[in-house]
Amino acid sequence: MAWRIKISQKYIALGYSTRLVLACAGVASSTWYAYLKSLNQSKKDRRQFNQGRTPPGFAVDSKGNRVSDTQVVKYLVQYRNKEFLQNAGGYIKIKYYLEQDYGLKINKKKIYRLCKINSLLLPKRKKHKWRNRKICRNRLINAPNQLWQFDIKYGYIHGEDKYFFFLGFIDVYSRKLLSYYTGTSCTGKDMAFTLDQALKNNNLLDENKLTIRSDHGTQMKSHAFRGYVESQELNLEHEFIPPSTPNKNAHIESFNSIFETEFLQVSFFKSMRDVYTKVGRFVNHYNSYRVHSSLKYHCPNVAEKKILQGKLEIKPVRL
Repeated sequence: MAWRIKISQKYIALGYSTRLVLACAGVASSTWYAYLKSLNQSKKDRRQFNQGRTPPGFAVDSKGNRVSDTQVVKYLVQYRNKEFLQNAGGYIKIKYYLEQDYGLKINKKKIYRLCKINSLLLPKRKKHKWRNRKICRNRLINAPNQLWQFDIKYGYIHGEDKYFFFLGFIDVYSRKLLSYYTGTSCTGKDMAFTLDQALKNNNLLDENKLTIRSDHGTQMKSHAFRGYVESQELNLEHEFIPPSTPNKNAHIESFNSIFETEFLQVSFFKSMRDVYTKVGRFVNHYNSYRVHSSLKYHCPNVAEKKILQGKLEIKPVRL
């Protein structure tokens, strides 16, 4: 039996399957692991006999050319140094960026391994537990322009030592940012103007049933905004989420989180003019480039186009 164990050890160390080698050598698995234990080695040392296939050290692009892992790591470093990926963007999304930009089709496990070895993984963010959730009337959203959500976000202008407002309207189904407003103040009139731009940009017809949803902010309840909504000839309804239920406004809250982690936390603003420029660039990046797992790793603009053409099906949204 000893010589069988020695032969099994040799072939397992070469990367062959442990189960297959033991079966061919006629060695029971209990005998094999008892032998490893008897070697009085550390767990880390014993793993060398079970390490599996050696990584090939390269990836293959869409043209069949080999790209070394060293070059792949350089790409990963470039992505992590980008403004919008310094504080967000997991290894799964980076996998799709590599395919989108360089035609590289790499298993997500390899991307994770390379990121981990080169300290390119981001720390996991703790999920907040919301209390006192209240259930309101559920909706089933299965197409764009059925439900829009909107909210206000604050940012800080470092060079002028003051804050600015960001207001965004987002489509729940396509995740597209339909219209936005940026300024040192945000009133009900500004909100009405931003909604008017969103309606015009999407060419909604009278027969379209559109619901807009928000929290109970001062601007949302203002006479100026309510008067604009009621004056519209479109089939437009404005509903409010119940108190302490941000999950009912989850999509715009998710966008605000993205806006905070991927943009505000990594940006320095010299002036309000600088804010206008950088916010516009971020919104274009979000709609035209940033992929979403819920959209099967497409950006909102591409996803919306494919949905309307019947080339992309995503799960209905219930909320």
